[in-house]
Amino acid sequence: MTAATYDYFILVQDINDESCLIDELPRPLKKTSWPVSEGVRMADRYPMGVRLDMAKRHRGLVVPDVIPNTILQYMVTGRLKTLLEKEAGVEIEFLPFMLYNHKGRVAAQDCFIANVIGTQDCADMTRTRGEKSIVSPGQFEALFLLYLTPDKIPADAKLFRPSVMPRLLIIRDDLRATLERSEITGIRYIAMGEKCRVVG
Repeated sequence: MTAATYDYFILVQDINDESCLIDELPRPLKKTSWPVSEGVRMADRYPMGVRLDMAKRHRGLVVPDVIPNTILQYMVTGRLKTLLEKEAGVEIEFLPFMLYNHKGRVAAQDCFIANVIGTQDCADMTRTRGEKSIVSPGQFEALFLLYLTPDKIPADAKLFRPSVMPRLLIIRDDLRATLERSEITGIRYIAMGEKCRVVG
């Protein structure tokens, strides 16, 4: 019996004028923000009652399911959290926060930083192109082309971080189809081998 074959995509947040934007973390999170950006567990260090504010320089107010931010983290609504818990088949820490608008009023109560735990060493380094990291050997600061080696990807991995750039999320086509059927908002997808400039 032939193993199933899948397509994979880089999951990218869609930043636009209508959607809100988060551009700053509160002080208690600043010193521990990197673990949650790279798949390291940090629930035991995550404070209670976290409040994040919409960026005042960006006037958009719509809160999509993937909440746009410049902090290199994946922030999601409760609706998307529920879907990922059911469909993603991967360990994810969901770290709660409340989102406030430009006037200091609650815009969304049910929001989470989605910390997908761990990484997968599955990049095809012979074809992947980008700016290599000086401080983290084997990783990239920016990616221009990403290719994967399918037989290095676990059969149940529908959502994962590539070890060459742990701040990225890779989504499998069947999970992408589930999100699209559910009309999840705030996402763009970049195919493997598609020219891009993704900074991590």
